[in-house]
Amino acid sequence: MATENAEVQAAAAEMLERKHAERLERLALINKNRLEGSSIRKSQAADSSDPRESVDVFLAAFGQKREVVEKGLASALANEVEPTHIKRHLDDLALEVGALEKLVADASYFLPAYDVRSSQTTILKLKDDLESASSQLLPKKKFSFRNKAAKKVPAPSIEEKPTTLETGQVKPNGLQDTPQPVPADSPAASLPEINNRERIQGKENMVFVRDADVLGAELTLSNLNKCKVYLRGRLTTLYIDSLRNCQIFVGPVTGSVFIENVENSTLVLASHQIRIHSTKSTDFYVRVRSRPIVEYTTKNRFAPYAFSYLGIEEDLRAANLAEETGLWEKVDDFRWLRAVPSPNWTSVPLKERIHVEDGSIVTDAVSSYIVAIISQTEAARRHAFKLHS
Repeated sequence: MATENAEVQAAAAEMLERKHAERLERLALINKNRLEGSSIRKSQAADSSDPRESVDVFLAAFGQKREVVEKGLASALANEVEPTHIKRHLDDLALEVGALEKLVADASYFLPAYDVRSSQTTILKLKDDLESASSQLLPKKKFSFRNKAAKKVPAPSIEEKPTTLETGQVKPNGLQDTPQPVPADSPAASLPEINNRERIQGKENMVFVRDADVLGAELTLSNLNKCKVYLRGRLTTLYIDSLRNCQIFVGPVTGSVFIENVENSTLVLASHQIRIHSTKSTDFYVRVRSRPIVEYTTKNRFAPYAFSYLGIEEDLRAANLAEETGLWEKVDDFRWLRAVPSPNWTSVPLKERIHVEDGSIVTDAVSSYIVAIISQTEAARRHAFKLHS
């Protein structure tokens, strides 16, 4: 009897051991299949992904281009470049800086915010260094935007008395007086000298029209209220800061547009990259090569680009912005990390979108009825915001 029990127990132990071995074998097979599947998926992902969409690849390329510019500046300042070739040398370095800007703009949709800000800071420093080197090594040469000659235009009949524009006085019949010389101590004479980084700032109830004559131009718009600005031609970089109740129409920007502290305005922009910070109740009509980025914003709306002027098609092609990308409605809110859409922006409803603005014939010599139209348009848009909020 004892022998039979021992045989039964031995058989049971052998069966358990066999089942345990089979279980371990199955687990080993599952793990092997999992590892093989993971390796295949990684290989497929590597084969199908864009090799440019890599932070490491971007940083390596950015570092190489930055080193080229830094070495080029160092050789120029050390008088290692022939005087007859120095202008071309600096022009080549400016093109390299432009290539850096495009590199950042194209990669901004997958780069971490820190890398984007760090790269932009580096580019700004390189630009300052290049400008400093140019001022030391080249003869002084003004870099300007062209103001269209003031034309006499009749103003529609309105009850409000036209106000004074910087270009002269508006007569009761709507005609523009010939601009008179401005005293040196007057506010208009205190405008900064036009150079590589022109500024339009500290103005109210005015219309500005600028045509970029030279590639590589940078422009800053700051501290404007109830102004309308037309920027025709190609810019490299545009800085917008502290605008209230304004309408801004901009041709293609080959680099980036940086926007800060704007309220109750309409901005029409075409650029490789658009970054918006601390802005509210503003409509953006954009064409952009990367997703627009917003931070600390609220009640902003987006729609497709809506600006035209004679020659804009050629400018857009030259800036690689000829085609609509559809990215105007794919906004990245860096302060909204939830899975649901950000409440800080929305699309402009079709019936509320502006028509394409034709900037071909406008000039600085525009009477104040245009400013009145701006105010009416902004009031209607703010009313629409209240209805939607």
